[in-house]
Amino acid sequence: MCCSSRWLRVMIRILMLLTASLFAVSSQAQMNGGNQGGNQGGGGVGGGNQAGGILIDAEGIVRSAKVEKISAKVQKQRRDAFIAEHLEGDLASFSEQRCVSLVRLEQACAEEVTSGVPLDEDIHYLAGLQQIDYLFVDPEGGDLVLAGQAEGFAPDASGRMVGLTTGRPPLRIDDLMVALQTTAAGTSSIGCSIDPEPERLAEMQRFIQQNSSATSPKGAALRYRQMGQILGLQNVSVFGVPPDSHFALTLVEADFRMKRISLGVDPSGVRGLRSHLSLLQPNGNSIQRWWFTALYDGLSTTEDRTAFYLSGQRVQLLAQDEISTVTGQRSDAALTRASTQQFAKMFTEQFPELAARSPLFAELQNLFDLAVIAALMQHEQLPQQVGWEMATFLEPDSELIPRYVVPQQVESESTFRKARRGLVLGLIGGVSIEPRQLLQNINSNDDSALRLGGQQRAVIDRRPDEPDNWWWD
Repeated sequence: MCCSSRWLRVMIRILMLLTASLFAVSSQAQMNGGNQGGNQGGGGVGGGNQAGGILIDAEGIVRSAKVEKISAKVQKQRRDAFIAEHLEGDLASFSEQRCVSLVRLEQACAEEVTSGVPLDEDIHYLAGLQQIDYLFVDPEGGDLVLAGQAEGFAPDASGRMVGLTTGRPPLRIDDLMVALQTTAAGTSSIGCSIDPEPERLAEMQRFIQQNSSATSPKGAALRYRQMGQILGLQNVSVFGVPPDSHFALTLVEADFRMKRISLGVDPSGVRGLRSHLSLLQPNGNSIQRWWFTALYDGLSTTEDRTAFYLSGQRVQLLAQDEISTVTGQRSDAALTRASTQQFAKMFTEQFPELAARSPLFAELQNLFDLAVIAALMQHEQLPQQVGWEMATFLEPDSELIPRYVVPQQVESESTFRKARRGLVLGLIGGVSIEPRQLLQNINSNDDSALRLGGQQRAVIDRRPDEPDNWWWD
């Protein structure tokens, strides 16, 4: 059955490209199959170059990975074996507030590097610390202490390390080191971008102009597939952090996953979080771009600025429509359509539940925290206050930072749905964080609700006397 010429022009011209302006995300695709101490390289159960939800081949092309299907019984056996081998004492238990001495942690890392043995899992995963709520300064004891929720951990079916009860991933030592090194180098922005070649974008614009005649739904579907083929592989670029780091790969994976959710290719797993494709009305001609950025309620501190508290959901999704010229050059559109804004708003509102269900998006929150804490330490000159040089953590070629396959390109992907007035095509994009902007609004606040000063003293008083004990509850 044919459609009206007007109907088809509207339908063909709706484009949504896999674009991005990223900050930080994680894929655990591993380079050369090597890892440090069990799952430290990120390969985990999957091994090789597969991580979590993506696969990066030898040419650096990013694709969705198939997670190994195993029974609940086998997964439990694997988890129990990991716990028995790597988690001792209270490390496996849940804690509302676990404290990690950064100075002592670095000393533990230096000792293991000197001895030539792989890092223990507790060191690699910061004793199971799952988020950073507090940073405490101890000038007299010469220490900086992170505090937040923590619990025991083990690899899931994809090889990603997750909490035993919450399923939330712990922070990683290599991500912490990358954040500290990035800040020390004076980098203000961290991110990545996935962009089509301008020449291919221009070629697709010409294709659209030459194929605006009426056709059947089957013919329209064929044209969408042709447009995807014309766009071909899109380029991945990473900025602010090493592109072969776990930090960078996590950013790429998070953006990749968000795109697939918006297209309806992957389910979100969250009730009420619909794909952007389901929200579209077939009108207008634009490219939809989404990107993750910071969302904190605030950063509070005591009057002497020795105790700090982070609050908020950490991450939000922003939106902007773009337009493309016949030469393939992109620019912001004058208006952003309602469906684009609605998807971003819905994704942001549902993000806490999404992070609770998806370890990937919880890991994205962790990266935001690490970037903010690293910037805060530099801004307030906290290492200098406690006499800490961070020599081991600032070593750029450290063996404590595993290297991975660098993501180079992603395939263009399209999908469509039948609407009352036509078929529509969907595509997306991004993540970005500039932690120094958050530091411009540090609130000196030691009220009765936060009791930062009291918590600071309690944490320091509980610190073990033995210098090799670098974490405590």
